[in-house]
Amino acid sequence: MKSIVVATDLSPRSDRALHRALRLAAKLQAHAHVVSIVDDAMPEDMVADLSTNIKERLETYLSTLDLDAQTSVDVLLGDPVEQVNEFAVAKEAGLLVLGVHRRRGFLDSLRESTSERIVAASMVPVLIVKDLNDGDYETALAPVSFSQACANALRAASVIAPEAELRSYHALHVPFAGLTGGSSGTEMSRAVRRETEEKRDDWMSSAKLPNGLASPEIITGSLSQVLDKQVAEQNPDLIVCGTHTRGLAMHKLGSFAAELLRDPPADLLVSPPAAR
Repeated sequence: MKSIVVATDLSPRSDRALHRALRLAAKLQAHAHVVSIVDDAMPEDMVADLSTNIKERLETYLSTLDLDAQTSVDVLLGDPVEQVNEFAVAKEAGLLVLGVHRRRGFLDSLRESTSERIVAASMVPVLIVKDLNDGDYETALAPVSFSQACANALRAASVIAPEAELRSYHALHVPFAGLTGGSSGTEMSRAVRRETEEKRDDWMSSAKLPNGLASPEIITGSLSQVLDKQVAEQNPDLIVCGTHTRGLAMHKLGSFAAELLRDPPADLLVSPPAAR
């Protein structure tokens, strides 16, 4: 990995992302580009003063840390979605790191957060950092849909968390379960499982997955129910998933990935289908 980009608004949430990005950069011998965004719609003198102040603060803060990684600070002007993603592409970043979304109550039901918009537009895997942890990732949990995006996410996880125990699974939805009794022994459920197992096997053989990855377990249940149960049982410190790849949807990311972004149970690594 040549470089890592971490975006910060100087909040405590961003500090966690910054620490994780610097740790990863040191371990992977990548350059850490620390960026912050200033709204250029303000008066020109205010933009200049604020940009200078932010850059000085970040450089001073980095100078106090015992770093093994090469770092640089850039203050970008304009829309954060455009600026962060264009910068990541320009620097050939292998990973974009963000702090967890600041919950806004009722507003969250009306519009996408900035982090959601950044992830939806990203051409590289994005790590959303929730927890402040100085250690390496130990346990990773990956809900998969047998898509290219999920394969990309698993490959990215193998890079940033090579020593973590990585467990993947697929939540199997049985159509009309309420009408057929919902039993795993019904003809409907057996047929759906057979079809899903075939898709899994095809995906495992063609998706260029990390070496040694165990075959995903197929678990009957809804996406949210299965995830909640797996999180409770596995207690992962990293969740790994791909963005929406199943055609038209109400949300650019897919509802499952979007919901995870808004309130991840742990750090979240999410990848688009066309990750660089």
